[in-house]
Amino acid sequence: MTDEAFNAKVEAKVAKAKAKALRPWFKKKRVWLLVIIGLIVVVAATSGGGSESSNSTTEAAPANEAKQESSNTIATGLGSKDASDDVLDFSCKGPDALGFSTVTVKVMNHSSKASDYFVTITAQSADKSTKYDDTIVMILNLAPNQTMTEEGMFTNELPSGAVCTVTEVQRTAA
Repeated sequence: MTDEAFNAKVEAKVAKAKAKALRPWFKKKRVWLLVIIGLIVVVAATSGGGSESSNSTTEAAPANEAKQESSNTIATGLGSKDASDDVLDFSCKGPDALGFSTVTVKVMNHSSKASDYFVTITAQSADKSTKYDDTIVMILNLAPNQTMTEEGMFTNELPSGAVCTVTEVQRTAA
């Protein structure tokens, strides 16, 4: 092989590598692979699969606050065991000065290891025909037999008479 032919091959490989490096980010395989993996994780996390438990306490709230109730079926999300009994209390409060409604959730870790909690609260009409909003309250690294209260916020405006319900309690190892 002559030097000219060898140089031509080297230059072609260099040009190909340069063109590949200059491709836009959305045309690179590694980006699409990460996007697909991310979508799979999101779909799995929001599918609400797992076992369900029953909890049937209902409390009335003041007129300017949203009512709350525990649903008959609470999903476990990615958690392998039912942790709905770990939610000791929750309450929804009407709009603040900025117009945001809040929810306060109190959780006690009944497991034997430190755990992370993701509690989904849904605000809906009393007849459950209209969903207004939902929020996730996160409590991270809660030690066994430890209690923590955390607040979440609804981003949509909740009408008076809205009912708050715990729809998912996900407990995972911290």
